Amino acid sequence: MSTGSFPERPLEIGMFDWVEASGAAPAEIYEHKLQLAEAADRAGFHSWQLAEHQGTPLSIDASPALLVAAAIQRTRRIRLGALTFCLPWYNPYRFYSEMCMLDQMSGGRLELGVGRGVSPIESTYLGIANVEESRERYRETLDIFFEASRSSTLNFSGKYFNYKDVELHNRLVQKPYPPLWFPSSDRNSIDFTAKHGYHTVLNTSHPETRSLYAQYRETWVKHKDDPGRHNGHVAQPLLGKSQLIVVADTDAEAEKLGLAAHGVWVSHINHLTNKHGRPPLLPRLDPTGKDSVTWLVVGSPDTVLDILVESVRETTINYLLLVFSFGNLRPEHAMHSMNLFCERVMPRLKQAVARD
Repeated sequence: MSTGSFPERPLEIGMFDWVEASGAAPAEIYEHKLQLAEAADRAGFHSWQLAEHQGTPLSIDASPALLVAAAIQRTRRIRLGALTFCLPWYNPYRFYSEMCMLDQMSGGRLELGVGRGVSPIESTYLGIANVEESRERYRETLDIFFEASRSSTLNFSGKYFNYKDVELHNRLVQKPYPPLWFPSSDRNSIDFTAKHGYHTVLNTSHPETRSLYAQYRETWVKHKDDPGRHNGHVAQPLLGKSQLIVVADTDAEAEKLGLAAHGVWVSHINHLTNKHGRPPLLPRLDPTGKDSVTWLVVGSPDTVLDILVESVRETTINYLLLVFSFGNLRPEHAMHSMNLFCERVMPRLKQAVARD
């Protein structure tokens, strides 16, 4: 997989969760997610990363920092964060302060995804008028975060926020700040991501993922010595692909569980666009179609191992971000799926791709 002087790294495994509404009480849902985080911690996963959404059954995780704070108390090694904290939705001073708290409480285990958020509809719930305002607020909030990370007193003058001699009595553990993530799925954003060395995750087909990461590696090498790179303190970027997965004792059982849960997940993804009469974010696809975006992997441990080994080799990723709990998949089935993966898939997967 090596391209030029790009610093390749062994495959890492992470876990992602939208924290969907499932009909159970929210307290039960949160407890299930935290139990999954504990299991991932015991199994040696690299990270547990969350979504942030508003006003949709796709996520009842409107404030991921709260769930991350709870997970910090129940884990020891796994790194934790939102894959994307939606920066336009935050007061920048408060955002910086809360990230300091999470990094301090976790002993420097915070992973920091930063972005605008994918849904203009959700942004209106937070008082953001249009996409241009969202972009401006994102850039300004990120600039303020960087400024606060450099000093014990915050001074900043912008379009939306102004701070003068604001004392900062909490600091980040990781210097200059935690590793940054910027999920992206098109060539323009990949150039930005690579120039600044962000970790990233794609939701794209195998051929497109491979092509985009070839572009990333080439661009990263070209700009690796540029001054002012946002993620320049990270030596080896994680290049990931997210993947819904169900592992069961048999292929037939995994397919039955996975397809039912996938249909509910798709309805959650499209909930707001359907409600407002807009084109769906995710058109109906063959959920296991190998030649399209591979949204779902199902099977026994041996079947899943074969699929994932091929997937990692075809896409050249070094980070596999798995979704074990989605749609209406019952907690016991998600936990059994994860346990089978950890015991009978993960060690063999890492061993197989390490030989490449």
